Amino acid sequence: MARLRIGAKRAGAGLSALLASVIWGVVLATPAPGEDFSLERSAAEIEAWLGRAGAEVGHFMATREDPLPDDGCIACHTDAGALIGMVVPPEAPPEDGCAAAPSRPPFLGFFVNPEFPASTHGELGCIACHGGDGTATEAEIAHAGLRPGTEGCADCHGKIVERHETSLHHTLNGMRHALELRAGEMRMQALSTPWQADCATCHTTCSDCHLSLPAAVGGGLIKGHEFMKRAPMEDSCALCHGSRAGAEYLGNNPGVGPDVHFEEGMHCLDCHKNDLHGDGTLYTNRWEVAGRAACTDCHPALPRAAKDEPEPDYMDFPVHSEVHADVACQVCHATPYQACFDCHTGEEDGEYFRRAGDKRLVLKFGRNTVPGYPYGIVTLRNNPVARDSFDHFGQNLLPGFDDEPTWKTAAPHNIQRITGQNVSCFNCHDDPTLFLTEEDLDRRGPAANTRALFDPPAPDQ
Repeated sequence: MARLRIGAKRAGAGLSALLASVIWGVVLATPAPGEDFSLERSAAEIEAWLGRAGAEVGHFMATREDPLPDDGCIACHTDAGALIGMVVPPEAPPEDGCAAAPSRPPFLGFFVNPEFPASTHGELGCIACHGGDGTATEAEIAHAGLRPGTEGCADCHGKIVERHETSLHHTLNGMRHALELRAGEMRMQALSTPWQADCATCHTTCSDCHLSLPAAVGGGLIKGHEFMKRAPMEDSCALCHGSRAGAEYLGNNPGVGPDVHFEEGMHCLDCHKNDLHGDGTLYTNRWEVAGRAACTDCHPALPRAAKDEPEPDYMDFPVHSEVHADVACQVCHATPYQACFDCHTGEEDGEYFRRAGDKRLVLKFGRNTVPGYPYGIVTLRNNPVARDSFDHFGQNLLPGFDDEPTWKTAAPHNIQRITGQNVSCFNCHDDPTLFLTEEDLDRRGPAANTRALFDPPAPDQ
């Protein structure tokens, strides 16, 4: 993650804490005439903006009731000039990873809104959550004894924290279970390096959703240390899940528009109500989660409602009859989504790496691979694990590779009412490229992939 250059001196003649308030209240919130608002600004641009903010600084100084302290945590972390010179930009997450880092000036990750001390959490004081020495003016002394701020969340939010301890976001049990199915418990120890250096970096804390950018993309405060009751979708959910669900939902994949639900202003949590904090149950994968998001939470299930029941106009379409009752909604309403293939891990110059052999947009239908899923014909996405993905760390580390498919049931987050495959029966049934066939399977892939193959019937059958 981004870090402070501890040895650096504060910019005494640089930007004061008062100027920092201008960055927050004027530069970031109110762009200059003719300029669009964006957090994707360089430090140089922000400093240039400050040159135009003299009048606002004078007004702020004249009207502020309580002057900011001149020392301690707040004095430094509200001083944008000091932070610009001290913050070392975080390393970008690997391009072959799941997360997608935002582009913004690195100092914002440490910048605290001068109004924060007056907030509910701010009144607790910095050292109450973070430790350190709040009276010091030298960074090295001030940061001695720092601890993760999230350690104290349970003091006030005990019930939620307790539930979160068993959630998939916290335990990563879904990823671990998927790896154990192929590796077996005995070989998991040999996979500790890729697990810790890769998979385990997706573990979430309270702050990853409510305060900071996720650690998986380098961390850093989102909005001047403001605590957000509802995780900001584009700065939280869509970053960790950036290469798949996030990119799909926001329309970031080339040539593919955003999900119709996003266009209607819906947040991830409007559907995913029980996924985030968990319910106290230790699930082995996301498909098991009680109350997980489903299209039928809002839309009637197929086949269409009985004639004596009121039904939406769209349920009158023939495709919503019994003949498609075993077809998942996404088969007709998804657009192309990203799949990754042939991933490999290793070490170079002592650093861990993971690289995908191929990434591309796909739209594939086939047989369901998830036990208990209510549909037999589903959208499929390829999981990039390969037979030799972990050979750098030992031979035959995935003895159960053939038992688990890589082409698996998926829930793409790029839904549209009208798609290329649903405008007519023939657009789907007469297009063999839409269905997973033997030609799509890698000969080095797992034998279990044959479970997902599907040859559709002709439209008149």
